[in-house]
Amino acid sequence: MKRQKERPDLRKEAFNKMEQMHPHEVLVYVGMIGSAVIFLFTIVAFTLSQPLQAEFLKMEFPKSFIISTFVLLLSSYSVTRVMPAYLADDLESIKKWLGITFLLGLVFACFQITGWKELQASNILFTGERSGAYLYVISGLHVIHMAGMMIFLLYLLLEAHSTSKDVVKHLLYSTNPYQKVKFKLLSNCWHFVDAAWVVIFFYFLFSF
Repeated sequence: MKRQKERPDLRKEAFNKMEQMHPHEVLVYVGMIGSAVIFLFTIVAFTLSQPLQAEFLKMEFPKSFIISTFVLLLSSYSVTRVMPAYLADDLESIKKWLGITFLLGLVFACFQITGWKELQASNILFTGERSGAYLYVISGLHVIHMAGMMIFLLYLLLEAHSTSKDVVKHLLYSTNPYQKVKFKLLSNCWHFVDAAWVVIFFYFLFSF
């Protein structure tokens, strides 16, 4: 009887939490679930498309992918500094950490491109074997997600810069509940994109 009572209470609590979320939060989290499913399907397709003797997987793993992973982990730390800065009403720190995170995102994207060039140098082409093409598709999908996050981050950075020039905007900025939601979404989505790449990275690493 106790277990039966606990289950409805847990469900009710979960629904209550969802009702308290901003609609944009719900949409973003649903989108994250959808993205996770897409990544899962492409990884499964990559696995099934590999021939019994995949010669291209015997090559050296692209060093640029390794470097980009470390860069992305650094960005994961820098983005965690944004919310504390906002709660402390420290606009300069907000701009600093948003800027650092944005630059690290750009560096990550550059190393992804050099990683693709390393694949091409090893004769793994997008138009080649299906397994090789999936390497570009999966990493390309991730870059697209990262680009979307960087656009949102740039918007927040420009907004913070504009706010720092206006005292009235600054007052509204620090007391606006939706502003906190935007930084929360940035942090959660950035960590999701980071986690997705780490999974992809280790899958690729152990496939080579």
